[in-house]
Amino acid sequence: MNDRNHWLERVGAQLSRLATEIEALGEVLCSDVEMMQRNLTTLQAIDAIAQQQNCLARIVTADPMEQAVAECSFAELKQRLLAA
Repeated sequence: MNDRNHWLERVGAQLSRLATEIEALGEVLCSDVEMMQRNLTTLQAIDAIAQQQNCLARIVTADPMEQAVAECSFAELKQRLLAA
């Protein structure tokens, strides 16, 4: 594995780990029904961040990356990446 691929794999693993932590945080916050009802928009934003992190993790570790971008389930992120 060349040095660049090695680092992309490591970055992808960390992005995936962070997404898992973000999802767990969201689950904890959702366990309080009153808090969840008061902060639904914020909790949805947390979920969107986790989804984007997962897409980015798959993209940086994919070969070819273009295919992973095309398969990204988060449309807004896909559009931003394709527009860049």
